Amino acid sequence: MLPSSIVARPLIQDSSNILLERRRNDWPEWRLPGPFSQTDLKKDIVYPSWFIGSWIVQSSDLQKRDNKTLEYEAKFKLNSFNEVVGDREFNAFSVGKAVLGDKLLHVKDDPKSPNRQLATFKEQIFLDTKVIGRNQFLDNESAFFIDELALQIFHNLDVSRIKRVETLSEFHLCKEQSSTVQDLFDKTICGEQWQAVYPGPGESLKSKPMKKSHYKLIFRRIS
Repeated sequence: MLPSSIVARPLIQDSSNILLERRRNDWPEWRLPGPFSQTDLKKDIVYPSWFIGSWIVQSSDLQKRDNKTLEYEAKFKLNSFNEVVGDREFNAFSVGKAVLGDKLLHVKDDPKSPNRQLATFKEQIFLDTKVIGRNQFLDNESAFFIDELALQIFHNLDVSRIKRVETLSEFHLCKEQSSTVQDLFDKTICGEQWQAVYPGPGESLKSKPMKKSHYKLIFRRIS
């Protein structure tokens, strides 16, 4: 449950941070529609400055008993507006290879949109992913929240399947911020992700998730 001081705030102050904190605290009882906006979907996610660079990410599934850790590389770079954004094509391929191995062949960004990708798998299977809703909040450069809803369409020779995937992420520097630039550069990033898979639009009158996952993430800088 949320603290009463937050719940009691006037609606006019019900900004992105409150909505995302509520969404996190509602887990695992999620339903659609979530706290998403469809504005600015032509733009990419802008990350805090401390994300820039290359990282080895360790991801642990908190709902599995074996607690096996998955490792993959992730990159964040400056765009033409001097903003820190993820290398979506590289990152998606890196995660996909870690999970699926040789089954994944390619991941390509849509040149017209940073929020759409096409993944190619063996046996002529394709995955078209498009972000259809987003909310994000940066709390005084110390904590970063992102909640995204993506439409995923699987295509193969026989049939196409549609589902919606919501991923809520919370990131912060693992240690207290130092006064020196070098110490800040060497920091690791701690993260937590909550993910729900819903039926495709029109497939069901219910908005309950078909599958739910919960992950712990550690980013360790390599460059």
